Amino acid sequence: GRMSRLGLYELDSIATGDARDLARELPDESVDLVLTDPPFGIGFRYDGYDDNPAAYPHLVAWIVETAQRVVKPGGMCFVFQAQLNLREIWPLFPADSRLFMAARNFVQIRQIPVQYAYDPVIFWQKPGKALRPYSGRDWHVANTAITSNRGMNEVDFHECPRQLDTCQYIVDHFSPDGGIVCDFFMGSGTTAVAAKTTGRHWIGFELRANVAEKARRRVMTAQQPLFFPAPEQAAMFEARP
Repeated sequence: GRMSRLGLYELDSIATGDARDLARELPDESVDLVLTDPPFGIGFRYDGYDDNPAAYPHLVAWIVETAQRVVKPGGMCFVFQAQLNLREIWPLFPADSRLFMAARNFVQIRQIPVQYAYDPVIFWQKPGKALRPYSGRDWHVANTAITSNRGMNEVDFHECPRQLDTCQYIVDHFSPDGGIVCDFFMGSGTTAVAAKTTGRHWIGFELRANVAEKARRRVMTAQQPLFFPAPEQAAMFEARP
């Protein structure tokens, strides 16, 4: 049968603790995709911030090094970023890294000339033969109008949950069927839900025990969505053999 463990960890699980300690136990070149959303230059903790932007470059260096170690040759790594410090942060990533645009169809309008309507996701491929040769485009528009997405992108127990439909797009197009998706900062568990609903395995870590517990519960109840991908995007620009 298929292996059900990854080093110390049960496959399809979220371990509680600091990823910088726990990820040491992940075997080299054992996952097919890294998809993660670190706290952005504001320290590592969400309750009682260690509000320290100076530490962020060290965290980025850790993310890049660890992702490169655990992902298989040809595998891809996607790291969500904030627009605000992108110019300083992007050079800390591999030289061939690019931006994936995680856009939203419904944007909070602020008193600024140009609205922030997408999040940059820095991504790169580890050298090697692509694990999923026919992949997707470098953008996705999340459905964030609450009235029409049946709450798909709403999570009530986390400060800044990622859009599930965008994460499903990334997992579905940039990892092989049945592959393993890894997230160092599980948060609300969106990466795990995206993996489960697209037929992948997942492994990840979350610092806060109460959040990790709620994320596990969310993953447990997650079902294959009725519409996947979002109907208005299904036929757009898909590269198929």
